[in-house]
Amino acid sequence: MPALASSPRMVGRGIELGALLDALDDARRGTPRSVIVRGEAGIGKTRLVQEFLSAATRGQDAQLPVVVAVGQCVDLGPIGAPFGPVRRVLRDLHAAVGTEALREAAGSPAAVATLAAFVPGVMTETPSADVPTGDFAEAIEVVLENLSTTRHLVIVIEDLQWADAATLALLKTLASTLRGRHLIIVATYRSDDIDRFHPLRPILAELDRTRAIIRVEVAPLSAAEVAEQVALLATADLGETELAALVERSGGIPFLVEELVDLGSAELPDTLRELVLARYSRLDDTAQEVVRVLAAGGMHTEHVTLTAVSGHDERTIDQAVRDAIAARVIAADGAGYTFRHALTQEAVHDEMLPSERVRVHRRYAEYLAAGRADSPDAVSAVAEHWLIARELAPAFDATVRALEQSRATFAPATSVKLAERLTELWWQVPDAATRSGTTLPELHLSAAQAWHDLGDPDRALRAALEGLATDPQDPMVRAALIRQKIVQEFNTGRHPDHEELLGAIALLEGIDTDASRVLQSRILSNLALSYADGRAEEYLRTAVHLAEGAGDDVALAIALVNESWRYSDAAGDEIAALAPLERARELQVNPAVRAYVGAAYVDLLARLGRYDDAALVGEAHFADAVRGGIERGSGGSIAVQIAHAHFCAGRPDEARRYAARARRLLDRPSRASVIRMLAAHYAWNDQPGEHDTLLAVEHATIEEARRSHPDKHEMWEPETVDVVLMSSSGLRVTTDPDDSSAWTQRIDRLHRNIAKGGASAARRFTTLTAALMLRAVSPMHAGGEARVDSDELRTAIMDATRAWPRTGVTPVIVDAIDAVLADAGRRDPDERVRLWRAVVDEAKTGVLPVRHRQIAHLSLAAALIDGGDRDAAARALDAVIADAPRLGVARAAFWAEDLAERAGLRRRAIESSRAVDAAGSPGLTPRERQVLALVAEGLTNAQIGARLYISPKTASVHVSAILSKVGASNRAEAAALFIASTDAGRGL
Repeated sequence: MPALASSPRMVGRGIELGALLDALDDARRGTPRSVIVRGEAGIGKTRLVQEFLSAATRGQDAQLPVVVAVGQCVDLGPIGAPFGPVRRVLRDLHAAVGTEALREAAGSPAAVATLAAFVPGVMTETPSADVPTGDFAEAIEVVLENLSTTRHLVIVIEDLQWADAATLALLKTLASTLRGRHLIIVATYRSDDIDRFHPLRPILAELDRTRAIIRVEVAPLSAAEVAEQVALLATADLGETELAALVERSGGIPFLVEELVDLGSAELPDTLRELVLARYSRLDDTAQEVVRVLAAGGMHTEHVTLTAVSGHDERTIDQAVRDAIAARVIAADGAGYTFRHALTQEAVHDEMLPSERVRVHRRYAEYLAAGRADSPDAVSAVAEHWLIARELAPAFDATVRALEQSRATFAPATSVKLAERLTELWWQVPDAATRSGTTLPELHLSAAQAWHDLGDPDRALRAALEGLATDPQDPMVRAALIRQKIVQEFNTGRHPDHEELLGAIALLEGIDTDASRVLQSRILSNLALSYADGRAEEYLRTAVHLAEGAGDDVALAIALVNESWRYSDAAGDEIAALAPLERARELQVNPAVRAYVGAAYVDLLARLGRYDDAALVGEAHFADAVRGGIERGSGGSIAVQIAHAHFCAGRPDEARRYAARARRLLDRPSRASVIRMLAAHYAWNDQPGEHDTLLAVEHATIEEARRSHPDKHEMWEPETVDVVLMSSSGLRVTTDPDDSSAWTQRIDRLHRNIAKGGASAARRFTTLTAALMLRAVSPMHAGGEARVDSDELRTAIMDATRAWPRTGVTPVIVDAIDAVLADAGRRDPDERVRLWRAVVDEAKTGVLPVRHRQIAHLSLAAALIDGGDRDAAARALDAVIADAPRLGVARAAFWAEDLAERAGLRRRAIESSRAVDAAGSPGLTPRERQVLALVAEGLTNAQIGARLYISPKTASVHVSAILSKVGASNRAEAAALFIASTDAGRGL
C-alpha cells in the first residue's frame, strides 16, 4: 500500500486555524497580536503554521502588503547562538522591504548601528565614533513597530524549545508588551519537551499571566480525523480492524499516522522509537551512516559540510542522500538537507555508537572552527560539538570565543549562560586563566553584573556568593563582589550588613588607579543610601571627589544623582537637590546614564511643583532615549514621569498618551506605577468602566505589586489616598463610615508611614492624605462616641509638619494640612476661610497637583457656606464645576454639585443646565442621572455604590432625591420613566 508524499491537505485543525486567522484580522485592523502555538512532537504545528501563512498571503491588500518573516530555532545545545531565529527574521524583513526601508524603520543611528551586527548590508557607511549602539531588543521592537504602520507583518518563530536565552528574553518582552499596528507574532513550541527545568518554562509561566496573548493548543486528531487522513494518504481502503489499530497506535498524531500508513502491510513496530526509525531502517548501511552524520549536524546540514565531515566521496554521498530522500527520511533544502521531522533526527542521533558520536562531532567541530569562524551559529555549534566529543579544552576555548561574540552583539542573557559554562569547565581545563584571559572570580563577577542588568537579583546574588567562595586574591575583584553581594541582598529583600562595604573600601586603600577610584565612588554611593546621619553626606562628598579624580563622568553622574536624592529624600530639601542634578546633566555620558540623570531631574522638578518644566524637560529626555535606542529601558521610566507631570498640571490627554506609552514599554514590576497612576486618574475623572477594565486587564501586575509591597496595598483601593476626602465641612465621605475596622486599618498604616520620619515629597503627601482621612472620620466623633481613635494620628501629623524645612513646596503642603486639621477640629469658619483662601492663592502658582487644587477650592466653598458667604461659595463651586472635567478630575465637579445642592444654593446657570424638557420637570444633577441609569439597570444601592465609588448610604440618598424629583413612588417606577424618556430621545 504505497503512500503519498504527505497529506495533500491539512486534516482537522479548523478551530486552531480560525484562532490564528482571527488574530490576523485583529492585526489587519490595527491591533497587534501575539499567538503561542503548543503541542507535542509530530502533532502538526508546522503544518498549521504553513496553512496559516498560505491564507495570510492570499488576496493581499494593495495598500498594505503582507510581509512574512520566519525564524527557525536550531538545537545548538542549552545555550545556542544569541538571537539565532531573530537574526533570520531580520534577514527576511531586509529582503522583503529593502535597506532604505529597514534603516528608516530603525529610526535612529544607534538602532541602525545595532542592527548592522545582525543584518549585513544595512549599514551603508562606517558609523562615526560618537554614534553609540543601542539595546537590540529595543531596536527590533522599534523596527517592527514602524514597519507595521505601512505593512501587515507576520512574524513566525518556530520550535521555541530550542531557542537561545537571548531570544527567549526578547520574546518575553515582545509578546507581553507588543507594540505596532498591523503586526502578528506567532511562536510554536513542543510541549512534551518542556519539563520543570527547561529555560522556556518560566517564560511561558509569565506569558500565561498576560491576558493579551492568544494561546492555541494543537491536540491529537480524533478517530474520524485519523480516518480522513488515512484516506488521503493510502491508495487502498483499510478495514475497520486495521484502522482501529492505526488510530490506537498513532494516538492521533499526524506524523505517526503517516509513518504507520507508510508501513503498509508490514508488521507494526513494538515501540514508538522503532516506528520513527522505520524509514531509516530500510536504508542500506552506507546510507544509514550518512544519515547519522547528518543527524549529528542537527536538523539542517549544508551539503559542503556533510562532504567534509562524512569521510565519503561525492558519489557515495550523492547516492546515500538520494536513497534517504526517496525514503522520506530527509528532504533537499536549499544548499543542504533537512530532516523531515525532528523526531527522526533525534532518534537517528541516538543510534550512533559512543565512539562514532565522539568521532563525528569532533569532525564537525574541526570543520566549523576552521571554515566558519565568524558565523555566530558556527561559534556556538563548535562549542557544543566539542562538548559532545568530550574534548573539554577545545570546548572551553570555543566557549570563550562565543562569549566574546555574544558580548559584542548585545546579548546579556546568552553571555551570562556562557560565563557560567566557563565556570563549570574551569577546574577541568588546564591553564583556564591563560586560555580565557580572565580569572574565575572575574567570571563570577561578570555573571553577577549580567544577572543584575537582566533584573534577576536572586541569580546575581548567587553569582556574587560563588565568586567570593573562590577566595579572590585581587582586592579589586573581591571589593566588587562584596558590593554586588550587598546590593543584591538589598534587592532581594534581605537585610545586608552594610559594614561589609566599609571592608570593601579598606581593600582598595593604596591602589592608586582610576579603576580603583571609580569602584570606591560606586561603593560610597551605595553606602550613602544606607545611613540617615552625617556619614551619608561625607560618603557622597568623597564619592564625587573620587569620580572627579578618576575623570569618570559616569561614576560622577551616579554620585551626583545620589547626592541629589540625599537632599530631597532624607532632608526634604528639593531646592538644594537641584544643583547636583543640573551639574550631572552637563557631563558627557552614554545615553543610558544621560537618561538616568534626566529621569531623576524630571522627578525632582515634579516634586517642586514645576509640572510644566518637568513635562518639557522630560519630553526632551524621552526623545534622547529614543534616538539612543534605549526607549524601552530608560525611556519607559521617563514616560511615566512625563505622564505624572501632565496629570498634575491638568492635561489629561497628554498624560494618558505618555502613560499608554510607558505601559507598553515597561515590564510587569515596573508597570505597576503606571497602572496605579491611570487607576487614580480614572477614579478622579469619574470613569468607573475604564478603571475596572484597566485593573481587570492588569490583574497579574497588581497582584505582583501587592506581593512585593504588602505594606502598600491600600494604594490599589480607589476609595483611599486622596479620594477618601470629605467630612463634616460639607463634603461627603465616599466610603461607609460605619466600617470602623477598615478605617482603623487605613489610619494605622498612614500613622506608621508618618512615624518613619523624613520630609521627602512622598512623606509630605502621605501626611496630607492622613490629614484628609482624619477630617473624613471626624463626623464619627459626633455624639460623643469616638469610633476611630485618631488623636495619635493628629499628634503625629502636627509633629511631622513642625520638623519639615520650609523650602520648595513644603510651605504650601503645610498650609493645606493646617487647613484640613482646622476643618477636622470644627474650628471657627472665619479661620477656616482664611486658611483655605491662602492655600487657594498659593495653588495658583501650580505647585499643587490639580486634584489637590480642586480640593482646596471645594474646602474653601464649604468653609464659606459655614461662614455665611453663600455668594462667594457659589462662585467657587461654579469654577470647580466648569474646570474640573477639563482638568481630568470630573469627580470634583460632582462633589461641587452635591455640596451646592445640599447647601440649597440657587445658581441660575447650573439650574438651567439641569432642565429636563419643555414640560418643566425638575432636573437631575449629573450624578443623579448616573445613579438613575444604574437603577434602570436593576442595580441595588450597594452595587451602585461599588460602580460609582460611593457608599451604599450615599447611593440611597441619591435614589431618594431622584424619586422626589421625578415624582416616582418607587425604584421600578423611576426606572420606567427613565427608559421611556430615553426611548423618546430626551432623558430625565
